[in-house]
Amino acid sequence: MFVFYATYIVPASALIPIFIGLNNYRFLPAAFKILLAFVIFGSLFNLLMIIIASKGYYTVKLMSFYTAMEFAFIAAMFSRIFDKKWRVSIYILVAVFAALCTFNQVFIQNKIEFNTYTRPIGALIIVAFCMAYTIKNSSNLRPWAADSFNWVNTGILIFYAVGFFMFVSYNFFLKRTLFSDIIWGLIDTILIIEYILFAIGFSKCRSQTTTIPQS
Repeated sequence: MFVFYATYIVPASALIPIFIGLNNYRFLPAAFKILLAFVIFGSLFNLLMIIIASKGYYTVKLMSFYTAMEFAFIAAMFSRIFDKKWRVSIYILVAVFAALCTFNQVFIQNKIEFNTYTRPIGALIIVAFCMAYTIKNSSNLRPWAADSFNWVNTGILIFYAVGFFMFVSYNFFLKRTLFSDIIWGLIDTILIIEYILFAIGFSKCRSQTTTIPQS
């Protein structure tokens, strides 16, 4: 049951925000288009991982590449939300983080193990982005649910705040046990919740219910 849930149900749930995002694409601000591209990339990458794993090969080494790309997409999204003066700094941060992921993969965690050093760092920075947006938007008098990006920001914040603890301890769950199935199931369920919140955010863009820049 767990294998079916993790292999089919969770990846398929990404189709919800993808379908809604593509259906509302012409209404999406630039930040949402970047997020949609990330969801599509993540889905294709996950499909590749499933295919490789089905052939009996290890996939953990590919996570360093995914971690760098994941951070790049999300940082690029927030670069479109924060003041333009921060955009170059965020791009530099993306480059530095990608270099750190590469260094970690080649020289430090170069065995059959998850990148438990770099992905938690990326998660903390992403959480900081989310909190910065929350503080920035705290003076907005509009109802919380009326702003489409609030849904997206909440989804990202929940996933990476909870995921941080999972990312740190990934390598303890390489061997399948009942406990590891519970932990993986928890993070997969949070991922589904994130996708649903993304879908709500995308759906609200049709009525332009956001205060973030359109470009």
